[in-house]
Amino acid sequence: MKSLERYILRQMWTPFVFTTLVVTAIVWLTQSLQRMDILVDNGASLALFGWLTALIVPSLLSVVLPFALFGAALYALHRLHSDSEIAVMFAAGVSLLQVARPILLIAAAAAAATLWINIDLMPRSYRILKREVAELRADVASAVLKSGEFMAFREGFTVYVDEVQPGGALKGLLVHDYRDAAKTETYMSQRALLQETDIGPVLYLVNGNIQRMNRQTGAVDIVNFDRTAVNLGTVRGEPGDLLLEMTERYPHELFNPDLSNDYDRANAGRLIAEGHNRYASPLYAFAFALMAIFALIGGPYDRRGYLRRIGLACAAAGAIKVAGIVLAGAAGESQHFWLIYVPPAATILIMLTLLAVAGPGARLSPAPAAETV
Repeated sequence: MKSLERYILRQMWTPFVFTTLVVTAIVWLTQSLQRMDILVDNGASLALFGWLTALIVPSLLSVVLPFALFGAALYALHRLHSDSEIAVMFAAGVSLLQVARPILLIAAAAAAATLWINIDLMPRSYRILKREVAELRADVASAVLKSGEFMAFREGFTVYVDEVQPGGALKGLLVHDYRDAAKTETYMSQRALLQETDIGPVLYLVNGNIQRMNRQTGAVDIVNFDRTAVNLGTVRGEPGDLLLEMTERYPHELFNPDLSNDYDRANAGRLIAEGHNRYASPLYAFAFALMAIFALIGGPYDRRGYLRRIGLACAAAGAIKVAGIVLAGAAGESQHFWLIYVPPAATILIMLTLLAVAGPGARLSPAPAAETV
């Protein structure tokens, strides 16, 4: 790499890293605030909360990287224009390709990072996140029971306590277990004690009753007891019980949905579309980089500045990304998955064509001495 290209690379690299970090931090903060229920409802520590929210960073990066590259390219090229360095380069015989090569090199790195995130890091981190949250919410012994509130520890299992006392003592307890619709049970007791044992958390109930629906007669059978125990270890969710959503699946799982599964059968088209979208999204890095290059150095020199071109380029980039999202949804419904690749691929081809045509004209920019006359 020539010294000129290394210079442009340095001018481009710093704003790219800065923009990526700042935008990712802002989006991460907004996403973290939406997950405060993990901290409030389940009694998670700040360290665990930080770890869980950090697991969403890869998915944010896959979206942020192309836009950070676009913004950094516009900033770096506009700065070079403002200092008349672009004009000097072209006057000295530097080609448009030589100026664009360092930017495209960073675009290739961003595209490779986006591809790795999409096919490996994002689904892996989301699986860890889902398992951690499921275990946290299913672990009754570590959950924070609140007086006068219904707490759902797992779908189909709800606990209500009148008063929570120190040492795991509970007063005025109601447990509704409806995980199995054929064996729905409701426990009520005056007092209870929650303790962690070798077989998991056990709830010891004192002075209460068990209410069960008699399926044959439709009546409610009530069994009174002085003391009984409920093993809550079965409330803990196992990893195999978790339904993997789109963001939590690897590409081979997206392209081959399990049609014996109700969720996969109902969303087969969307799953396959998501798989194609994982491979199409890295192309936006090249599309946005070429748009920034064309906006700043793909046309003739403009004494009035380039704010209008930058504004049009930003609007076009946003429109292309929106079109990609819309077409990805349409592809999932119509099964025409090639539509997902159209926005970035068409943008790349159009920008390359325009740069090939406009490239010679860009070198007609006047030298700095001519600007001051």
